[in-house]
Amino acid sequence: MWKDYSIGFIKRNRASSLSVLVAAFVSALFLSLLCGLFYNFGNYEIESVILEEGNWQARITGTFDENAVSGVENFANVKTVSVNKELSDGQTLVIDICFNNMRTVYQDMSLIAQQLGIPDSSVSYHESLLSTYFVHNPQDTSPPLLPAFFLAVLLIVSVSLILIIHNSFAVSMNARIHQFGIFSSIGATPGQIRTCLLQEAAALCAIPILLGSFIGIALTFGIIQIVNALADDIAGRHEAVFTYHPLVFAVTILVSVLTVLISAWMPAGKLSRLTPLEAIKNTGELQLKRKKKARILAGLFGVEGE
Repeated sequence: MWKDYSIGFIKRNRASSLSVLVAAFVSALFLSLLCGLFYNFGNYEIESVILEEGNWQARITGTFDENAVSGVENFANVKTVSVNKELSDGQTLVIDICFNNMRTVYQDMSLIAQQLGIPDSSVSYHESLLSTYFVHNPQDTSPPLLPAFFLAVLLIVSVSLILIIHNSFAVSMNARIHQFGIFSSIGATPGQIRTCLLQEAAALCAIPILLGSFIGIALTFGIIQIVNALADDIAGRHEAVFTYHPLVFAVTILVSVLTVLISAWMPAGKLSRLTPLEAIKNTGELQLKRKKKARILAGLFGVEGE
């Protein structure tokens, strides 16, 4: 019954359904653009660090021979080991190391230093590169700023979108207070009413969320191309390359779905808590709490002003 009722309401009330579709589309589009730009700007920063400082994660400097290279290669997590010939001289050898799982670089390098019998002062880390991958020294008590900043921006944007688009759901749902009051009087529970409204929101918003996410990806690509064109004359700048990861798409879809569901949950929860008598009387409609004569506004703008 609920399925037939929801489908029938959507078909008969296309104007209110369209407002919900547009709200979900805009929300997903904006979130997709935000996540895509953050991801590509992060990749650009990684490329810049590698071009300027080299692609290494940890470095050993000492007076040992090149046989130490084979000893380092035996560690399971070590990906590549190479001698930095530019920094090495006849007495000092500099070994650059990359790991498969760079998140354990600080623990693994401590074990490598112990095996080679060298002090911790001979070990250095490419912290500017590691920080772009959100890998931080465990002895550093200060929290990483970039992930916290991104999460804060994403949370602020999501809350702002919720406050904006929940009105679209509220208008559509409040138009049916009288109907749900009748359903409640014949035995429909608040949970059933709430579930029905959320199912409608999910059915209406599934395609707009996917469409908005894909268009957001396309806009991200377009913005990167525009930035490359505008910054083409800047000396020392390398060209940004558009990249995208399935995890970014998953985060975008998850945040978009949560944003839409929370926006729909707010008016749905309020509507489901109305008593049958209140709903049938339609007392849940928006009304002025206080009425007051506004003679100046009425004189200047008429009834509309008042």
